[in-house]
Amino acid sequence: MISVESLNLPKGLTYKDEEQVLAKLRRFLGQANSIHVVADFDRTLTERRPGTNEDTTSWNILRDHLPPDGLKICENLFATYRPKELAGTMTLDDAATWWSTILDTYTLHRLNLAEVEEDFLSRARARTGTEDFFSLCQEIGAPTVILSAGVKDVIDLWSRVYKISPTLVISTEFILNESMEITGWKKDTLVHSLNKSETDHPELNRIRNERPLSIVFGDSINDADMAIGDEDVLRIRIFDPRPDEVVDIQAERAKTFERFDLMIENGSLEPLTQLLRTLAKT
Repeated sequence: MISVESLNLPKGLTYKDEEQVLAKLRRFLGQANSIHVVADFDRTLTERRPGTNEDTTSWNILRDHLPPDGLKICENLFATYRPKELAGTMTLDDAATWWSTILDTYTLHRLNLAEVEEDFLSRARARTGTEDFFSLCQEIGAPTVILSAGVKDVIDLWSRVYKISPTLVISTEFILNESMEITGWKKDTLVHSLNKSETDHPELNRIRNERPLSIVFGDSINDADMAIGDEDVLRIRIFDPRPDEVVDIQAERAKTFERFDLMIENGSLEPLTQLLRTLAKT
């Protein structure tokens, strides 16, 4: 068996304390049968097309299909709640109101999801290394969960296009008519930035009970909460800030390592794939 002491962390992974990270990896080494993966979607498994600087999330592309009056509603909501999100003062009620009002706006204007999906695929792509990572998870039998505050319909399409087969996708679901127009959304599927925890989703809890070691990764600081615990959870942050988020990289690293064990700054999931491949060896 490979020893933790001989484990070389892949290039592209940054950390605060190597010994602390290696101590945690000792729990995971050779335990492929106990590992499951929980990943965010937008800005984690996706990235903007080369040569562009637009924030190409599924939400932003949905918003771009709204008429001016609908767009104004979203802009006002953003101006109200985004400062709270950045300051860490947004409440569960705030998040639920923000997300629900936007979803109701999409429904009111009967956005055509087929058009939105086509636009999304033309403006965003899978983050480098994503296909290889999911292929490895399938190879070693590790369940993969996409837990996203985005839209399940878009994630499902994206997964088919990139031939990725997550075990479970937890995200808000639209109700569509035969013309692919949004006529509503399923209230019991609402996922926003503050209820992305396994404690809020029984189906993810079941996977955790069967596979107690969690590898969690996402681009947001709040994604650290997608799994509970410490010794049995390896947290990796994908550093892909929005234009209004980060100006001081050193300060951002310090904030990251208060919640995460590792950070990827080179834009690729390849370092994570290399790490998982090593952990799965016996």
